[in-house]
Amino acid sequence: MNTQFAHDLCAARQKAGLTQRDLCILLEIGSKDIAALEQGVVQPSPEQLCRLSIIYRRSFTEYYEGLMRAAREALFRSLPDLPEHSGDEKAEFNRDNTLKRLDRELTAALTRHHAKS
Repeated sequence: MNTQFAHDLCAARQKAGLTQRDLCILLEIGSKDIAALEQGVVQPSPEQLCRLSIIYRRSFTEYYEGLMRAAREALFRSLPDLPEHSGDEKAEFNRDNTLKRLDRELTAALTRHHAKS
């Protein structure tokens, strides 16, 4: 998991004056789970992330961007592994268009990301 995000969570909690016990109650999870989040051992669920955003008044944009980047990279790696489609002509046409669009968009997004790095 993103260690910077884990550090941000811990810092946000301390800045808010909350204890880990407070978060246990607010997130409805155990103390070991809070510690695991703040150590970067586990990722928050979407529900937990939404609650944390509300509690700390933060969007955690970098976290979302990291998840999207990882999803794009995984999809890009998976594209060549798709089997050839043999089925009805219309479905084949739609599938081919979808896969070509996906390849273009993923290539462009990953190229932009690597250019920024």
